[in-house]
Amino acid sequence: IWHCMAEAVANCIDALAAIRQLVYEQRSVSMDMLLEALDHNWQGYENLRQQILTRVPKYANDHAAADEIGRELLGWFIERTRFHAGRYPGILFPCAVGTFSWYTSIGREVGASFDGRFDGDPITPNFSPAFGVDLNGPTAAIKSYCGMPGADLAGGAPLDLRFSASHLQGDAGTDRLAALIRVFIALGGNMLTVTVTDVEELKRAMREPMNYRGLRVRMGGWTAYFVTLNEEQQRLHIAKVEHGL
Repeated sequence: IWHCMAEAVANCIDALAAIRQLVYEQRSVSMDMLLEALDHNWQGYENLRQQILTRVPKYANDHAAADEIGRELLGWFIERTRFHAGRYPGILFPCAVGTFSWYTSIGREVGASFDGRFDGDPITPNFSPAFGVDLNGPTAAIKSYCGMPGADLAGGAPLDLRFSASHLQGDAGTDRLAALIRVFIALGGNMLTVTVTDVEELKRAMREPMNYRGLRVRMGGWTAYFVTLNEEQQRLHIAKVEHGL
């Protein structure tokens, strides 16, 4: 068995959504200008970058235009994988979307991208939304994710979400989280990883690591102690949208 794993899928979806809207639908930006912006790592093109970050459809927001791109993109990936796998009888090549914990090191090898990402910045972990863009709530993120061809991603495609601990207190909070997980399963969800903490708690843990040695967060396909992560990974956890229920 050899997994064929796609990486930076959310970045790619958001980048293609930006190209389609700005270059082909609105015709407000030329492809040459976008390419020039990337060549300059967005320096001198911050207004264009902010337009892409704030006014273009994003994956994980239940936005039909972005989700359509995601389905087509993964459809091609799955079809091409199966086509080439046919040359190797006796070997399975299940498709997957994932990064494990390597999304920071992978990003160092990837140049600036049309979704507004800078050269060398981390790519999106697993099949999660890009950092800070899933602004329509966890239900919208799950609906976008479950609209993808998850049944054809037998190698796994984790969706990582972070929830506010203050919104999940007591039995009522546990019931709300359990209900969300049931919805995820009912919609055909593939893999869901959940971190329950608060931004301020994570910031305190960075300042006072000895007092938070037991604080754990989801990291790729496993749970990691927050204080053992490097500073870049810690700040990326803080940058994730903190959902309430």
